[in-house]
Amino acid sequence: MVIIMSKMKTLLSAAVLSLAAGSANAGVISDTGANAYWGGNDHAFGDVIGASMYDIASASVTRVANVLDIRIQTSFAGHAGADTWAASKGIGYGDVFLSTSWKPFGSDAHHTSDKASNGTDWAWGLSLDNRWSNTGGSFTLYELNGSNAADILNSQSFISCALGTACYYRDGQATAVNKASSTVKSTGIQGSWTVLPNAELRFTVNVANTGLSNANLLALHWGETCQNDVIEGLAVVPEPGSLALLGVGLLAFALRRRARAS
Repeated sequence: MVIIMSKMKTLLSAAVLSLAAGSANAGVISDTGANAYWGGNDHAFGDVIGASMYDIASASVTRVANVLDIRIQTSFAGHAGADTWAASKGIGYGDVFLSTSWKPFGSDAHHTSDKASNGTDWAWGLSLDNRWSNTGGSFTLYELNGSNAADILNSQSFISCALGTACYYRDGQATAVNKASSTVKSTGIQGSWTVLPNAELRFTVNVANTGLSNANLLALHWGETCQNDVIEGLAVVPEPGSLALLGVGLLAFALRRRARAS
């Protein structure tokens, strides 16, 4: 019996570690395939406008305790400042927009008519300190309490070339927090972002005491400042610890039955 109980303790400890890690599984949004989000397709270029450098593959959202971890797989990682002919500082990284619901405009799979003016009302924005850095930096979490029209800057604010003169970009898409808006409020919370060598951007922030700390569904929008590619969609974010507690309880019950049988 002592040996069995010892084994139970060992297995339970392993289960706690394994299931706790499992409870932090990321909600993944894919930007490839038949149901990939394109956004406005006004210029008939489909998913990616311009070179493959702008391609976005996927995004993942994880929350462990109160720490939100967002990772975006994109070929543009490390290329901020490119195409200075189109913008004075070149193309940079856009801010990350979040909401607890996703309501894109249009019923087609790619939502090719969806823009900031008719789509999801974004409730939070991660505003980057220096969107042209290729190493990373900090960002501030803002609450967006008004309309997208008031609280968000679109790609037109970051492009200096004339649209249609061999210069095409996805206009009308949410690109940056409009910090001058009266309905935009800083939470005072800062996070960090990093450009990783595996074609990935990573954003981490402690969202304790915000509406993001217990949201199990999070919609996300991100793109370059030109929005030549955009990723948008809804991620399921498991509640921290809940899966681990359930799994450990079930495992303990099964082991107890085995011990009695022995």
